[in-house]
Amino acid sequence: MKSKNFFWGILFLTAGILWILKSLEIISFSWCMFFKLWPLILIWVGIKLMPIQDKWKIVLNTTILFLGIAFLLVFSNSKCCKSKWHHDFHCSKDYTYTFKNDDTFAHNDKNFITYEDYENAHLELVASAGKLFFSPGEELIAIHEAKNPQSKIMINSELKNNSIYIKAELQPFKKHYYNNSYQYNVLLNSTPVWEMDLELNATAGEIDLSAFKIKELDIESNASALELKLGSLYPEVNVTIESNASAVEIKIPYGMKCVLKKTDSTLSSFDVTGLKKQGGQYVSTEDNETAGVINIMIETSVSAVEVKRY
Repeated sequence: MKSKNFFWGILFLTAGILWILKSLEIISFSWCMFFKLWPLILIWVGIKLMPIQDKWKIVLNTTILFLGIAFLLVFSNSKCCKSKWHHDFHCSKDYTYTFKNDDTFAHNDKNFITYEDYENAHLELVASAGKLFFSPGEELIAIHEAKNPQSKIMINSELKNNSIYIKAELQPFKKHYYNNSYQYNVLLNSTPVWEMDLELNATAGEIDLSAFKIKELDIESNASALELKLGSLYPEVNVTIESNASAVEIKIPYGMKCVLKKTDSTLSSFDVTGLKKQGGQYVSTEDNETAGVINIMIETSVSAVEVKRY
């Protein structure tokens, strides 16, 4: 048995089991500590280069792997896992709520920006450790937590010409950070043309954008599980997805032509339904008239991606 095959098999089995146990809230650990363990890769490479028998490499690899798991579970709740969110945050003059280092939250239902006939809107959103849902709303943007407020919801904006640029950040409080039950509803106005830049970390997302005019969409998914649904309300949609240790499902309407390109990754799975492979890309094959085109670029690393039509 080759040591590297044995190691990768054990690694993926262990990662899958840990992910399931965390999703079921049977165990708790922090994804930030998970990424702090990247030097284990250097140790594994060093073991691989050692002039010893495969059986000893298997023993050493397995030992290092389980030591890494032990550190993950034991030290995730320690002070060594600091978040960039632990700083004072003061919103602009349009908002009256303030966040402090003492984990207090003055909630006054002001997590929104009123719609004022904007033609174009750009949303830059960062979300961590929760479940995210997108749906239409009357305000330009409104973000609500489904349960009692236990998170920092930060929204800021800047107006340039007739376009509005929005920055939003969603982050659980430090003392609740390892709870996986946060649910955020992101309500967006369907009138403007939207450009979105989403950074999702350890997040489960149902991102239904079929009711919006999406011009540009850029998603960075880290250790997340996403369901992305695109629509046909804008004639040319450009989508870029960077998936790292994530599961991503993409739904594309039959009313839009689709051109999909991806980077090769030996540690990722890629399943496409309703598109035909032509050279280095996948293209829709329907002959009927379409409302426009969706261009998708996918870059994956240790991920599972599924693309289907609806």
